[in-house]
Amino acid sequence: MQLSKAITSLLYQHDCVTIPDFGSFIVKKSSAKYVEAENKFYPPGRYISFNPIIKSNDGLLANYISSKKSISYNEALRKIGLKVIKWKKILSQDSLYIQGIGEFILNDSENLIFTADKNSNFSKESFGLRPLNVQTTGNSELTYNQNTLKKYNSLNNQKKTLSLPVPLRNAAIFIFLLAGAYFVNLNYKESVFKNEIEQNKIERENSITRLEKAIFNLGEIPALTVNIERKTTENFHIIAGAFSSSVNADKLVSGACK
Repeated sequence: MQLSKAITSLLYQHDCVTIPDFGSFIVKKSSAKYVEAENKFYPPGRYISFNPIIKSNDGLLANYISSKKSISYNEALRKIGLKVIKWKKILSQDSLYIQGIGEFILNDSENLIFTADKNSNFSKESFGLRPLNVQTTGNSELTYNQNTLKKYNSLNNQKKTLSLPVPLRNAAIFIFLLAGAYFVNLNYKESVFKNEIEQNKIERENSITRLEKAIFNLGEIPALTVNIERKTTENFHIIAGAFSSSVNADKLVSGACK
């Protein structure tokens, strides 16, 4: 693991990271600001400075490297020491740039002078936000590049009616533009979400309609015709008995009628 990467990772989590026998990086919170000399807006975040006096080992950096590289604490401390020796050798002849952190030089009094990398912001909440460049015209009026939001033009035309100082006015405009971009993005996401809900609702209703038709729309039922054959009643004669005497026959008939 490169020492610069280890330092950078720790700066996101701690307010002070010490490099033994070299110095300490101090993290300080800062609100959004406009630097008129650079014509730049800087987002809020955590920015660093360097203190060459605080150089005693506090164990933070060595323990971190020991854990990440699975080596002993003493071995990690030895590697840090070798890197510091290399840095000091470079500084004796030239400037030293540590990627993502900043640049060191030795002045005539052999004192370390540190210039932080302007693009480095060690705040997780502001991750990805970069300084916003501003161009000036011949009349020293602030105008944005073409790739910035066009809304600034209308705000710039109203600058004479504002009573705020120029830096404060520009900072307010910067915050307004950031807020506008946030709400545009928020409204877009909300619109997409609503469209998805509406589309799902329509598809669900169509599915229910198709299901109802499949189950209940049976079409017209043809009339049922039943042919019933009517039977004709015929007369029959029943022989109940045979007698030689008519008297006996009459008795049988009388008993049957009862």
